[in-house]
Amino acid sequence: MGTDVVRRANLSTILQTVHRRGPTTRAELTRQLGLNRSTIGGLTAELLELGLVIEGTASVAGRSGRPSHLVVPRDDNVVVAVDLGVDRISAALVALGGRVTERRRRLHARGEHDVDHVVDVVAQLVGDLLATKPGARCLGVGVAVPGAIRTDDGLVQFAPNLGWVGEPFTARLSERLGLPVCTGNDANLGVLAEHMRGAAVGFDHAAYLAGSVGIGGGFLVGGTLLGGSSGYAGEVGHLQVDSAGPVCRCGATGCWEMKAGENRLLQLAGRLPGGGPDAVAEVIDAARGGEARARDALAETAEWVGAGLRAVVNVFNPDIIVLGGSLAQVWDVQADVVRATVKRTALPALRDEVEIASARLGGDSPLVGAAELAFAPVLEDPQDVGSPQVALG
Repeated sequence: MGTDVVRRANLSTILQTVHRRGPTTRAELTRQLGLNRSTIGGLTAELLELGLVIEGTASVAGRSGRPSHLVVPRDDNVVVAVDLGVDRISAALVALGGRVTERRRRLHARGEHDVDHVVDVVAQLVGDLLATKPGARCLGVGVAVPGAIRTDDGLVQFAPNLGWVGEPFTARLSERLGLPVCTGNDANLGVLAEHMRGAAVGFDHAAYLAGSVGIGGGFLVGGTLLGGSSGYAGEVGHLQVDSAGPVCRCGATGCWEMKAGENRLLQLAGRLPGGGPDAVAEVIDAARGGEARARDALAETAEWVGAGLRAVVNVFNPDIIVLGGSLAQVWDVQADVVRATVKRTALPALRDEVEIASARLGGDSPLVGAAELAFAPVLEDPQDVGSPQVALG
């Protein structure tokens, strides 16, 4: 391996460390990389010249003498993260190091998913966010989409709840913004975010399952994202859990998301479909207040949540299942019902080992994952970042 390749790899390791762990002393980096102090000094100096880090000083508890150099990610390197939902578009400005500095959200009526309209809305949100931090450097835009994304070019192959089939959304948004855009499946980005910064830290076999109109799944196997041959693995919302129906939007019968999705819960509770997390929260509050129909709806939905989790446990054997969206909302108030269903039907050797938890990042899991997707190129090769004087548009 050539010296330039090794140097690039070491630069990447240092930048990833301070991005994920926060400010880190040179002494800690020396121990982590197994390099001498002068080499670490040269590498951090290069990251300084690239405009990616700054240095400060930190005293070490219990030690006297000169304080250690502290390597800190520069927060004027930013990305814009976008979570493209069925009823809303959320966006955030995220600094190197992972701190969200600004947020924007735009509600839209279900059905307003024409690609031209969505590109316009996202472009406006991105522009609004970038305008809040003049003089900084935008490294790119990451977008979480509830659908199957082709890995080589970001084509949205299908996103049934948006009505998209074969849409070149990524290329069109990049052309509109004049910035690099990366797009990923929202559940895949959710599991990566929870593994890096949330409930799945320390677990190499993890599932992230999130419910809204549909149910999406992202899976880590041995610490590696499960993509499948074309990158479309994880469509667990279309596992059959009830052969009696109803018919799903995909054309199959009795899919999990038709029995445990948010609209099913709302209909069982006598509410109109739509409304997202706020509508689910209203049903939960009504059940707590003694409304029998809301209470029964939650109990039935929890049974179907458990039925789907049974399949996930049996097929994937994860160490942890992290729940997001409406699945987390149901879990938080009906965990005993969900656990009982899983225990009753999953294989004993598998069910007794798995941990189930709500997403520690809450509804931000896909958004945080989208930010990490946008940061990935510079984290993998900091020397390709370009001039630190490139400013936000």
